[in-house]
Amino acid sequence: METIRQPFQQRQHMLLEDYEIYHYRDEQEPHVSLHFHDFFECYLLLSGSLSYQIESASFSVRPGDLLLIGPNHLHRPLFTNAGEPYERIVLWLTPAFVERLSSESTDLSACFSSGRLGVIRLGDAEREQITRALFELLSASESELFGRDVLCRSLAANLLVLLNRVSGGAPARLPKADVQVSPLVQRVSGYLDAHIGEEVSLDELSRAVFLSKYHLERRFKQETGVSIYRMLLQKRMIRARNLMREGQPLTQVALACGFSEYSGFYKAFHSEYGMSPRKYLSQLS
Repeated sequence: METIRQPFQQRQHMLLEDYEIYHYRDEQEPHVSLHFHDFFECYLLLSGSLSYQIESASFSVRPGDLLLIGPNHLHRPLFTNAGEPYERIVLWLTPAFVERLSSESTDLSACFSSGRLGVIRLGDAEREQITRALFELLSASESELFGRDVLCRSLAANLLVLLNRVSGGAPARLPKADVQVSPLVQRVSGYLDAHIGEEVSLDELSRAVFLSKYHLERRFKQETGVSIYRMLLQKRMIRARNLMREGQPLTQVALACGFSEYSGFYKAFHSEYGMSPRKYLSQLS
């Protein structure tokens, strides 16, 4: 179980098969585009002032807040106070690793798949407990002492138990004033989901949301940081990976994701993940 230590970068895919954990501190806020990934993410803010966008909702986040983000959820940080250090602990876990740590009666992935999109505002005791558990896992991951792999698995399992316990009573903890939902992004996202296997026309989309193409593109980019085309492409890649995991032939995957030809799907997939669809499939087996 090799440890990776490096400065913050834009990489949104894992290099290790179990988990990766990072303690970041940036004096200047990094630009992070709306993105998604196929692993679980646990994010604890230690300092900084920002909002966090998940799908069409944004949440005011303050130090000590916890985010649990499941696979295939589009998300990004939105900074509101430049100049304040942005410090956080970020833990990535593969579904296969979490499944190995779980038991028949205890699904440790439940905290990521409860349907709750948002921030958990921890109490003082919970925050101290979660922070300590994350730093213990970080310290053990950086160690070269005997039994490191066994200790890391034990600490990861303990942390996941804690995350599931605190997430159980979390849905009402964040004040409604701290949550903002964009009706426009909701409508556009819903339209893209409903037509993901078709050729999407900006003219038809603009009529569906009752805005001109110019105002639609401008407002959507302002509220999400990405273009409508970029969000459509990301949603298509999410669907493609899910269908590929189900064993569907690649030509059918391409058609189901709105590509009229396999070559277009291949190009989009390779641009997104840096590998061909077939190579991605080989890594799943």
